[in-house]
Amino acid sequence: MPKLIIRRNSEWANKMRSFDLFLNGIKFAEIKDKQVLSFEIPEGRYQLIAKIDWCGSKPLKLEIKEGEIKRIEINGFILSTYFLPVALVAALLYFGIYFRYNNNSIFLATLLMIFLGYLFYFLTFGRNQYLRLNEIS
Repeated sequence: MPKLIIRRNSEWANKMRSFDLFLNGIKFAEIKDKQVLSFEIPEGRYQLIAKIDWCGSKPLKLEIKEGEIKRIEINGFILSTYFLPVALVAALLYFGIYFRYNNNSIFLATLLMIFLGYLFYFLTFGRNQYLRLNEIS
């Protein structure tokens, strides 16, 4: 019987949350941080989607044949691994300078706005690109 193996990478942004996995529109599993799931499924054509709250992934179309093993990797949005730590440092620096020296750093304020705009995109217009599904060969 064909096998579907799904691996979730670790990232700061969604570390404490699990993702819902949908196969042909039906929820079939939840996957946690650094977890690997394995399923035996009948051969055929499938559409895999991962979701977290109102955000999700683009559908990944799969065709699986008898005896075949498909490996799928789930990641967050591009640069999500580094995004939160860098944004947090920028925010702490900005507010630290602002309140300690009563000085508004235009560079750090601009950097903070870029980070917030990038996150805003993936939480609104790009909500179906918040998660990425990749087939591993």
